[in-house]
Amino acid sequence: MRRVSKLSRNFRGFTLVEMLIVVGIIIILAGAVALGVSDILDPAKHAGSSVSLRKAAESQSIAQSENKLKNYGF
Repeated sequence: MRRVSKLSRNFRGFTLVEMLIVVGIIIILAGAVALGVSDILDPAKHAGSSVSLRKAAESQSIAQSENKLKNYGF
């Protein structure tokens, strides 16, 4: 039993400074990842908006064609 108590006295754990350093490193890494992800997502947003514009132009062209056909009685 003495051996167990000696081991428990020698084990101290982490200090507050060590924990703050680890948390700081995690925050820095999370910020770097967030910047990298935003750089990847920006072109995707632009591509999505160009697809939406293309679809809008196509639907407008279809609507104009349908109106022309209605004028001719089709």
